[in-house]
Parts: sequence; structure tokens; C-alpha cells
Amino acid sequence: MTSRDKILGSVRDAMRTLAIRPVPPTSAPVFPPVTDPAQRFREEFLALKGEIIESPEALRQFLAGFPKITTDDSDLVRQTAGPGNATVREADLGITGCDCLIAQMGAIVVSPPSAGGRAPSVLPPAHLVIARRDQLIPDLAGAVDFVRRRYDGHWPSTLSIIAGPSRTGDIEKIMVLGAHGPRRLAVYWAG
Repeated sequence: MTSRDKILGSVRDAMRTLAIRPVPPTSAPVFPPVTDPAQRFREEFLALKGEIIESPEALRQFLAGFPKITTDDSDLVRQTAGPGNATVREADLGITGCDCLIAQMGAIVVSPPSAGGRAPSVLPPAHLVIARRDQLIPDLAGAVDFVRRRYDGHWPSTLSIIAGPSRTGDIEKIMVLGAHGPRRLAVYWAG
């Protein structure tokens, strides 16, 4: 018996075995329902290695650790954190607003209009998002609906969902933070 005959015999044997039928889909949700969006966001965001800044004093201490700051120049950011003092390329920290926060995933949705362009949320080694509690959406479907209504057919050039600090595990399966963007990500609740 040749190698070819052995391989074809193995294929014939395998084809005689009946495959297990998959379980039919259910209407059960994939994620548990979100009953407390603020608590769920907090749990998921912290699990992704994000930081939550709780008070104005904690915000002042956080900002003191960054000598060069760039901001999106929105009213909310200026009123909360003050003006920036550096360009995006030289900044240690980028401060932006956001479109919304997704409680179910502990994620942040940003676009150029909500974050003052693409660069402030991507180029500096740290990113601080200033958000209001009314921007908290329970789940991804609600976030998509919110963004659809907000932009009413005039979609921004990009829409990003940020789920924790930038990370990769491509090299020898070792997790590296900050490989493709900020290695620190924080959220501060304004109001």
C-alpha cells in the first residue's frame, strides 16, 4: 500500500463518520443584561486595565503627572481640565471628549468630531476621556443607535471603539501595552 492509498483511505474513513449537528441558536442574550450601566462600565473598564478618575482632586493629581498636554479644545474639556500646552506630536497626554461610553463592554466610542480629530486619542502615550454620565449607553446596539441618530446620515470619517489601553500579544504571545496607541487610558466623569 502506497502513501497515497493510506491518505485516501483515511479520508474515506473520515467521511463515513457522521458530523455532530450544531445546537440551534437561541434568543438568549450573549452578554448578561445591563441593570446598572455605571457599575457595569466601571467593572468592565477596570478589567481592561483602564483607570477611572473619581474626583476633581484626583483629576488634578492625575494631570500633574503630565507636563505636556494636548486637548481637543471642546468646551467640556476646557472647563474640566483647562487648555492644553503642547502639540499632539509632543504631548504626554491627550485629553478628549467622546461620543458615548458602552457599559456592556467598558468601551469608549470616539470620532473626529467628538475627540478633536483622530490624533489626540491615538498619538500621545496616555489618553484621558472627559465624559458626562448621560453619555453612558447600556449596550453596543444602543451605542450604534445613538451614533446613527447623532450623525443622522452624515457619518464622520472614522468611528473608533476603544476597549482599554492599546495592547498586542503578537510577539511570542507576550502582552505588550502601548504597542499601537496609548498605554494608559483613563475616564473622568464631568458632572
